[in-house]
Amino acid sequence: MAVADERESRLPDFYIVGAGRAGTTSLNHYLAQHPQLCVPSAKSCSYFYACDLTGSPLAGNPAAIPEWFIADEARYRALYASAPPEALRGDVSPVYLASTRVAPRIAAARPDARIIAIMRDPVDRVYSRYVGRRRDGLESTATFEELVEREIGTTLVRDDAQATYLAGGMISHFLRTYYDAFPAQNIQIHFFEDFARDTRGVLAAICRFLQVDDRFPFDVNQIYNSSGGRIRNPAVGGLWAFSRPLRQALRPWLPKGLRDAAFRQVTAKTEKVPIRPETRARLQQLYREDIRQLQQLTGRDLTAWCQPRSK
Repeated sequence: MAVADERESRLPDFYIVGAGRAGTTSLNHYLAQHPQLCVPSAKSCSYFYACDLTGSPLAGNPAAIPEWFIADEARYRALYASAPPEALRGDVSPVYLASTRVAPRIAAARPDARIIAIMRDPVDRVYSRYVGRRRDGLESTATFEELVEREIGTTLVRDDAQATYLAGGMISHFLRTYYDAFPAQNIQIHFFEDFARDTRGVLAAICRFLQVDDRFPFDVNQIYNSSGGRIRNPAVGGLWAFSRPLRQALRPWLPKGLRDAAFRQVTAKTEKVPIRPETRARLQQLYREDIRQLQQLTGRDLTAWCQPRSK
């Protein structure tokens, strides 16, 4: 009975720690399909970040704490209350790769945990975040170039880069904290390019890493939370952005399935908004050293992230 109780109450076995805008929402949905895994449908509970906001920009501004963050351990464990005892439990929270404080906390609670991260070109990540938030009425800055000018002179290598743009692209020092806290064999790194090109192959590799059936037939036909671009119909796009306060107010009462369906409907027809080549080049120079450090940590040749792109 004691063994059963321990299984039922244990904290998650594996953590997908980010990065944001690198496919983690889709990864959450896909892994939740696997019968040997228990991954809550609500992503980003962020317990190991939210449980102690010391050093976080949210510490002095409780109103800014996302409503999906869970700071209470009992509520966090309750997410897994229906998990079969033998199922591996997973926590997908991209903010875990935006703070130097999270890896030690996870290691203290689950020193045997498996850590999975998915990397993406930082320029693409930052721009994707801007485009998505601008589309959804969450960002008032009219152009990406204005945002870059506002932030480029600030301190970009921080202990906490939650909810930032340019600072959130500086990721090597966050990733290094996991290598400091866990054995290298407990960490698996993937790349967004691979995930987009061979989704099932990446999922199979994750399953092998977690030692569950890697032949499971995942349904990967739907891509979740894609920034997509600008809504093609200007009237629809304007109404969607303008409706953000109403959508925010109604969120607690609307089922997630309904919210997701509305998002898919509104963003079904979008158009790409290419980043200006000169802006990309400027940010590539900004991130060059961080990319070099990521290469050293991951063993992956990332020189393509620093090269000009064809349109």
